[in-house]
Amino acid sequence: MKLENIETKRLLLRSYCDDDRDYCLSLWSDKENGKYLSDPISENIDERYLGYFENMADDPEGYYLVCEFKETHVVCGTFCMFASEDGYDIGYCVDKAYWQQGIGSEMMQATLTWMKGHGAASVTCEVADDNIASMALLEKIGFVPIRKTKFRKWGEDTWFDSHIMKLDLDALERR
Repeated sequence: MKLENIETKRLLLRSYCDDDRDYCLSLWSDKENGKYLSDPISENIDERYLGYFENMADDPEGYYLVCEFKETHVVCGTFCMFASEDGYDIGYCVDKAYWQQGIGSEMMQATLTWMKGHGAASVTCEVADDNIASMALLEKIGFVPIRKTKFRKWGEDTWFDSHIMKLDLDALERR
């Protein structure tokens, strides 16, 4: 699905379009950048995986966003959200060229505000236990673990122990 742009002081989060395909593929399949994603590394990309990109711009079940700097239009990450029981389930990825620059925090705060404004009560996110930076970001914002789980990397026998993290969006107002 498409949505109106979400803006912060530095960033613009806009709906994914087919022109973003190559960037997303390179970001998510990079061995370092996509290490803790379920997406395949470059060598394991197959036709079935590529098929998911066919209708991603108009996916009726979720929003795929690309994050770019407002001034330069340089792309610096991605964000996705899918409707859940009382809110959204999310995923995000910051381009490694921009790690440690607050991009994840800024994307997260802007999208959480958008979700709250569109009636969501909570947000969930699955994160690999070894993804220390992402786990720290989620905990800093107020996400708490609600369930231990695991997921598999596409095309590999690599499994990640993980947690489903949850944020009560009403808690944002109390902070």
